[in-house]
Parts: sequence; C-alpha cells; structure tokens
Amino acid sequence: MITASAEIIILMGVATIAICAVAGYYSFRLIFSYEIRDRDILVRLFHFLPLYKVPFNKIVAMRVAPVWEVALVPGMHLFTRPFAKRVAIEMRDRWFIFAFFTPENPDAFIAEIKKRMVSS
Repeated sequence: MITASAEIIILMGVATIAICAVAGYYSFRLIFSYEIRDRDILVRLFHFLPLYKVPFNKIVAMRVAPVWEVALVPGMHLFTRPFAKRVAIEMRDRWFIFAFFTPENPDAFIAEIKKRMVSS
C-alpha cells in the first residue's frame, strides 16, 4: 500500500524528470548557432565563438535527412534540436566529409545556401 507521502514524492520525482528533459532539449539551442554568410556557413559556440566553417566552394551536395538515417554517419554533428530533421551537407577536401545541421526550417536553410552560392 502506497501512502500519501510516497505518492507525493513519486509525483515530485516525475515532475523533476520532465522539467529536466524539457530544459535539456531546449538547451541545445543555446550551445550552437548557425550563420549563413556570403561565402560560407559559420557555426558559433554559445552564439559568439566561431567554431566551424563550411565554405560554399567545398559543398558537393545537400539534402534533408531524418535523424535515424544519419545518426551513425561519421561527420560534424552540430545539432540544435536533438530529434529534428537534419540538413546533411557533403563536402570535398575536408577531414569530415559530412556536416549535419538542424535549422528550424531545413528546406529554407538549403534554399538560402543555394541562393548565396549562386550569388558568390
């Protein structure tokens, strides 16, 4: 038989786990940010420290891919949304030939990169 105090403790534990899960899910957005510039994509750590660049002249192909398809592929996994669709960018002449991003709108992200690639 479970007493009232045990039920409260269990409820508080479940609520704490739920709050930590939601905070952890959204904290990834604070770690990485993406900036599409004229000649490259710049990844910043904590929104100010430059961490990684993807030059447009190194890009071979881009596509939207689900998480399960690219989870085990070696590359730069720079995600801001843990379970969102990824933009897979294949590059040449790099240590890691794949870079994976999770923008809010993957199709618009690819379209913006293609637009900038043509103009540069």
